[in-house]
Amino acid sequence: MSILASPRMWGRSCRSLRVENTLFAFICGALLVGEVLWVSSVAVGQDTSALGRSGAATGAYKAVQQPDRVDFLRDGKLITSYQFRSGSKPVLWPIHAGDGHRMTRSYPLDATIPGEAHDHPHHRGLWMTFGDVNGLDWWAEGDGKGLVAHTKVLEVSDGGKSASITAEHDWMTPAKEGQTSVAVLKETCRYVIHGNAVIHGNAEETVIDCEYLWRGVDATKPVVFGDTKEGMFAVRVPESMRGDKPGGEILNSVGDRGGDTWGKSARWVDYSGPVAHNNSDVHGVAILVHPKSFRANGLWHVRTYGLFAHNPFGIKDFLGNRTKTASGTAEPPHEGGYELKPGETLHFYYRVIFHPDRWTIEHGDARMKEFEKESLELK
Repeated sequence: MSILASPRMWGRSCRSLRVENTLFAFICGALLVGEVLWVSSVAVGQDTSALGRSGAATGAYKAVQQPDRVDFLRDGKLITSYQFRSGSKPVLWPIHAGDGHRMTRSYPLDATIPGEAHDHPHHRGLWMTFGDVNGLDWWAEGDGKGLVAHTKVLEVSDGGKSASITAEHDWMTPAKEGQTSVAVLKETCRYVIHGNAVIHGNAEETVIDCEYLWRGVDATKPVVFGDTKEGMFAVRVPESMRGDKPGGEILNSVGDRGGDTWGKSARWVDYSGPVAHNNSDVHGVAILVHPKSFRANGLWHVRTYGLFAHNPFGIKDFLGNRTKTASGTAEPPHEGGYELKPGETLHFYYRVIFHPDRWTIEHGDARMKEFEKESLELK
């Protein structure tokens, strides 16, 4: 039996699969003693870049269940994997563009790529964590930090133009000596992988819609999110695409560029630059925030060294340190932090587009109009 789910789960077809049996007790037990569950060497040590090479494509998606992850394929080529546990959290990694280029930094899951910075080991693939929940840190990793524990796969579906996974996570407090690790936040997440439009030649987009629903676990106490820049919905872009390297560019929907985008509010941000396989080839990663997402007008923790994150809670760390463009002189869109009361929920919805070439404001706004038509699905 897998340590992450019952054989019943892996023996069925991945089409509209619903899983009822999990070994959450095992995960909690590991957390109580401060252990970190393993992720197989196939999941974290192999590029499987041959799977990421795409020729002329028809856009047929499939989800393939593995003991420690779910792989998402387009026309038989790996697009991304939902890794049940990566250090202290589930992540999507690696993520490939339609032509096979890897669109996130490889370290620390694969530390063999030449020239990559080995900083911030908690920056991996695409993830969702925050640095101040009830005074504890789920953003960084290590002793005294919280863990986001995958507990259950609710549904995996595929076929035709998309594939998706819906899963549950528990945000667990640190397992400290003499203290029991407990869940403070229940997260339901939904990832939909799609993107079939051929932009030019056979270079396709990869689009991932990312939806999250948060509920407090204790029916008698609120969950308090602090005011910090450390978070929240994030991607670490490839090393060659960094904004502080030749060809790296950052653009937001209000016209800020480069380091001017940090700490500002924008409907979308695009991060583009040369990709590692061929530095004459430019690709980009765009994050769009749905207007019904909680505090869609939150500030962006987007750094020229490659961190790319939207933060709906942080204010104080940004004010006074961001550049004084027109967007930088605007009043903060809300107060920092938030108190999630018992029985309430927080809903977040993002679209991440991995695309060839660069974006203009006009193109970004057009894609935003498409995304605004989508509905939130999680209940």
